Amino acid sequence: METAVSLFLADQNPALAAAHDELYPERVGEHIPLSITLLYPFVPRESLTDAHLDAVRVFFAPRPPLVFDLARLAEFPGVVVYAVPEPEDELRATMRALWALFPECPPYGRPGFDPPPHATMARLEGPDAQTLDAVAKRVEDLLPARFVPSEATLMEEYEPDRWHVRATFPFGG
Repeated sequence: METAVSLFLADQNPALAAAHDELYPERVGEHIPLSITLLYPFVPRESLTDAHLDAVRVFFAPRPPLVFDLARLAEFPGVVVYAVPEPEDELRATMRALWALFPECPPYGRPGFDPPPHATMARLEGPDAQTLDAVAKRVEDLLPARFVPSEATLMEEYEPDRWHVRATFPFGG
């Protein structure tokens, strides 16, 4: 079973969260809300220790809340449509610092990979596939949307494709 560190966004914009749930219904069943993944996969659930949790807590404690807008849509061709956070500098720096703290957990399991920060809105493949145009039409009146998350969230898989919150890590700076 896997774990991930994310920024939950759904509570800060229920209308955009509802669009996410409509456009990406498999995430509803997985219990994954509108969010930005900071590190996935993190430490496997069975290997996760209090020391890991403490390290993540210490990492986020001095950091101020991140401030960004989900400003526009983009796509990973053939894979997903996502909302682009802007500005991305602090968010990207936070992600890279977290990856450096846990080099044994490269982003998306790919050493050297440097994915952009993104909030996935819909799949471009599979049974519930959307198109960039369809997603744009659904969210055009909802973007840009401002977010100021005050904590990071550790999600863990408790059965295949089912997740829940294991811990939260407040930003303290």
